[in-house]
Amino acid sequence: MRARVWLVLAALVACALPAPRQPEIVWQSKLGQDDPRVGKIWDSASHGFVERDELLRRARAADFVLLGEKHDNADHHWLQGNVIQALAREGVPPTVAFEMLSDDDRRALELWRKSTPEDVDALGADLDWAHSGWPPFQIYRPVFLAAISRQLPIAPANLSRAQLEALHHGGLGGMSADERHRLALDAPLPQQAHDELADEIRQGHCGMVEGRAVDLMIDIQRVRDAALADALLRAGVPAVLIAGAGHVRKDRAVPFYLHARAPERQVLAVAFVEVSPQATDELPDLERAYDFLWFTPRVDDLDPCQRFKEELEKMHKGSAAKSAM
Repeated sequence: MRARVWLVLAALVACALPAPRQPEIVWQSKLGQDDPRVGKIWDSASHGFVERDELLRRARAADFVLLGEKHDNADHHWLQGNVIQALAREGVPPTVAFEMLSDDDRRALELWRKSTPEDVDALGADLDWAHSGWPPFQIYRPVFLAAISRQLPIAPANLSRAQLEALHHGGLGGMSADERHRLALDAPLPQQAHDELADEIRQGHCGMVEGRAVDLMIDIQRVRDAALADALLRAGVPAVLIAGAGHVRKDRAVPFYLHARAPERQVLAVAFVEVSPQATDELPDLERAYDFLWFTPRVDDLDPCQRFKEELEKMHKGSAAKSAM
């Protein structure tokens, strides 16, 4: 109810506010461009819209800036690149850490650095991005271009394939006690955060997972969040994280583990949020989860459960075809 009231009020306030100064952008996502919130930035601390300069001021004062995206929204990546460029122009240039890169990519990244360190498209080819499982490199290009053009360090932040496979088999129980302690995983999530994450997993899988499967997915999410936090701590200050919005939530994700391990560090969590007619029902309590919300158009109106069902059918057909060979 609180989130619903806030979003209704936000829409009303947005209509009354003049458009804030913002970088010129031709929105790539076509739906919702006429929504009065598009391009505006909501500050959760002041409960109001602010200009881009205020977000950048707070970002420059932070040790770690987390930029949470919807992976297939090109506008989110353009805005991430714009923030990186702005941060690099003033103060200490940050390291840019990517959820999309893991230890498996370190060799390709090093070869690229030695051969064509100024060629962003060569980086995509060297990483074999086309077979990575992430959305097309072209929509991520503005983020990498921002880092490369400013000669910023690029850091892999995700778990390796071998680490992920081990997690899928054993969850947290497959990790040593020392490693769980090092990553601040030896204590459980607060009950509310745990329950909300479980609900989100069930909804994200359209009610097709329950019981032990949910527990295992919670373990995997927690370890991935803790690993992303670990990558930032290893990168040093300042650093920017490029990751899905779910990973940058303050209540249970990367900031939670940063605070547990380095409470003296200042963390700023920014979510790029697609406007939607169903936003009041679909979005979590955004003010509690993020410091800033930057509204953009949305990519599509596809039913996520229908899409999930189609992906499952593709997987089953692929498995059946392999079995028949």
